Amino acid sequence: MRSTVTDSAGERLTAELARAVPASLDDEALDSLAERLAPRLARRLESAVRPEDEWLTAKGAARHLGVSVTALHKLTSARMIPFEQDGPGCKLWFRRAELDAWRRSGGTRGR
Repeated sequence: MRSTVTDSAGERLTAELARAVPASLDDEALDSLAERLAPRLARRLESAVRPEDEWLTAKGAARHLGVSVTALHKLTSARMIPFEQDGPGCKLWFRRAELDAWRRSGGTRGR
């Protein structure tokens, strides 16, 4: 029962505020908020990893290139595709931008 009373009181207050506050004030408040948020959002976006700089696992790289993981491993063992590895037998990592450049060059290793 109490939540019904609170809900109806809240609804009445919201309705009264909607009638009392002109629509232009809402737009002004939103514009002011947008101006205050813009620098913060820009900083967050700058620090976010861009998709082209993203590191991919072998599975993700194979999916991105449209080949099987086995075919990708054959390319890495022949050193025909750009990849990174912490050491022998360690996990393979691929940069999306390097894979795209490799694909544009016709699939030849530019290093």
